[in-house]
Amino acid sequence: MRIATRSLYHSMQERILQLTDDLKRINEKITSGKNLNRPSDDPLSLIHSLALQNNLSQLEQYQRNMERGESWLNLTESALNEILKVVERAQEMAIQMANDTQSSETRGYAATEMGHLLDQAISIGNTRLGGSYIFAGYRTHRVPFSKAVVGGIETAQYEGDSNDFKILIGKDEDLTVGKNGGTVLINSMIFDTLGRLKQALENNDRTGLGQQIDQLKQVQQSINNEIADVGARISRLEGKKEVLVHLHLDLKERLSQVNDVDYARVIVDLRQKETAYQAALLSSTRIAELTILNYIR
Repeated sequence: MRIATRSLYHSMQERILQLTDDLKRINEKITSGKNLNRPSDDPLSLIHSLALQNNLSQLEQYQRNMERGESWLNLTESALNEILKVVERAQEMAIQMANDTQSSETRGYAATEMGHLLDQAISIGNTRLGGSYIFAGYRTHRVPFSKAVVGGIETAQYEGDSNDFKILIGKDEDLTVGKNGGTVLINSMIFDTLGRLKQALENNDRTGLGQQIDQLKQVQQSINNEIADVGARISRLEGKKEVLVHLHLDLKERLSQVNDVDYARVIVDLRQKETAYQAALLSSTRIAELTILNYIR
């Protein structure tokens, strides 16, 4: 079977063009450090790479959520500890002022300080992280607590909402980082109790003081329970963060295996293609010399 010279030329030309394209792609990989420089390089690997990148992006969003959530929880814990100090100071004053050796005048002075403690508690309730009020529920840009007088007693009213502020820490997994102020502070009765203490001191009412001293114990227990709850959520967040760190490293490694060039292997491929290219050029030169005149001679 005879093979036409034209067919030989055409076949050799295709071979050289293919090798040229292979060399170009290998050099692109070496230059970019990436296996996938265009969709046609490896469609299946590209799909896998995109899926890994999407998973990595979601995971990094969860990690960012948890960083903010951790700040929110830590600030909440600090705020509640400050509230607890207010309660302890109020207890100390109330017990001291309940003593029958105290006069109406000293109780009047104590009433002024009790009013300051109420103001301080309200201020702590309006703690912010950045521009967000941590006890406002979803109304994070609205001041949650303001001073009010109800039934002649100074207290605070809540203007946030009843939602707890939550963050996503995984697929279909959320964590409450900010319980609403109605649940945490209003329900503890701290503002009402401080207001009643102030009123009892102003009225020189020892019986009223005794009643509010007992109420302060319940306030203290309520705040301690909230602090314990925050601690439990911080522990959960820390555990989840550790899990996501390992997942992040695993995804980065898998993505690198798909995307990043194995230089040792690519260099070997380059040398092989260069050798094949040089051989193809040499062969094409020899074929070009094969004409009928070579045989006439």
